[in-house]
Amino acid sequence: MRKIGTLIVGTAVAGIPITDIRSVRGARITLRTFRLGAAAILGLAMLALAGGAPASAQQILVMVQGRPITNFDVAQRIKLMQLTERQTLTQKQALDQLIDDRLKIFTAQRFGVEMQAGDIDKMFASIASRSGRTAAQFSEALAAQGLSDRIMKSKLNADYVWGSYVRGRFSSATSVRDSDVFAALNAKGADTTQAQRATEYTIRQIVLVVGRTAPPQARAQRLAEANALRAKFNDCDAGVAEARAMREVVVRDPVIRTSPDVAAPLRKILDDTPIGRTTPPEVTRAGIEMVAICNKREVVGDSVQKKEVQSELQTKQFEQQSARLLEEARKGALIEYR
Repeated sequence: MRKIGTLIVGTAVAGIPITDIRSVRGARITLRTFRLGAAAILGLAMLALAGGAPASAQQILVMVQGRPITNFDVAQRIKLMQLTERQTLTQKQALDQLIDDRLKIFTAQRFGVEMQAGDIDKMFASIASRSGRTAAQFSEALAAQGLSDRIMKSKLNADYVWGSYVRGRFSSATSVRDSDVFAALNAKGADTTQAQRATEYTIRQIVLVVGRTAPPQARAQRLAEANALRAKFNDCDAGVAEARAMREVVVRDPVIRTSPDVAAPLRKILDDTPIGRTTPPEVTRAGIEMVAICNKREVVGDSVQKKEVQSELQTKQFEQQSARLLEEARKGALIEYR
């Protein structure tokens, strides 16, 4: 049986720190990754939905491949969707989702795709960290609102193994032709010629180092130094030389990035910064950081808009294939309503 490896849940969210400039890449969305957006996760503990303990006697509503789904499971799924996606499900919709999840896990396991409990826990802990909590604290926050962490972990498991299963079966068959992309761009009234152009940035990262235990006054002083450097920074060569002459300053080697490979928040900052100038200083763990824009030019390559349309078409293909496989799984499954 093939096991799914350790997972790292990353979400491309707004406000990517400049310190990640060397590794920022365009986010690729698959299966609408667990449908747990950062905003929903961060707002989870603030929602004041009424909690409730499980009923002492649970009623089995349906058996799926010999495993029961109860009225308590349905109530928990309804609450989960309210908390994470602000959706209000009917009893039938929640039951259908739970049946689908059982079939996803069962089908994926038949083809050797499954997650170990430790991997699910790591995924849950990663989500918890995005809300500023440990896994234990996040479980407590859910429990305080009447939701078992087991319900969320089960959904994470189903979504991940099913996505891996579908991609594994259809990765070679899934393809989006340029002609399809250009047709979609034309339908949106986009300039297809411009869709084949991208912006190339040559950038240098400048870090005014501040120790992690430094007092606030020291960090404020370094921020003032960074702003003073930025005010007179009009040319990369001269500005970099001046930065290197300052105390405890690190200047990274030049790197080249193209617009489709840079996340939207950072791309806007780079576009708004003239050549020869720096981005606004930013306080990070390393100290005070900013990026010098040494060059910008238009190059032949896929534009951001083209990449986005291509991703939309790939997602649509994936969802169609996923729906078809799930329907096949339903037809061949033993589903017994009570």
